[in-house]
Amino acid sequence: MDLNNALGRNRGKRDVDTEINLTGVMNVFLILIPFLLLTAVFMRISVLELSLPSLDKKSAEIKEQKPKSVVLNFLSVRENGFELRVPELKLPLIPKKNDIYDWEALVSQLKQAKEKYPDAEDIIISPENAIIYDTIVTTMDRCREAGFPNISISG
Repeated sequence: MDLNNALGRNRGKRDVDTEINLTGVMNVFLILIPFLLLTAVFMRISVLELSLPSLDKKSAEIKEQKPKSVVLNFLSVRENGFELRVPELKLPLIPKKNDIYDWEALVSQLKQAKEKYPDAEDIIISPENAIIYDTIVTTMDRCREAGFPNISISG
């Protein structure tokens, strides 16, 4: 027997491996990092290219060019035919022939509108509720064919 053990001096001391418990710290980081990422403010950096006006009269004349005029062409697709409305141009209703839409007459009227307003590229198609989808798609194709690539559909 050891003298220290005999006297009782080492009674409270034990040989224990001491490890650091990181579970609590990891739990805090597990909650803290997503919270910080969600509340962070991210900045978007963009570059604006600006050209300052010069003092030349020629550059001022170039900038004073006339803007393109917006022409509103409105095409109604009805059960009995087509009606194209163009400002300053009176076009008759295009009736169906033998219960079939007259696509050639529609393209002809669209080309007349394009001749009157060559810069116009927009057209609004307004079909009635009973018009089938295939008729609307064919109408859109004819409008593109006549020179109106920007097509909107109104209800």
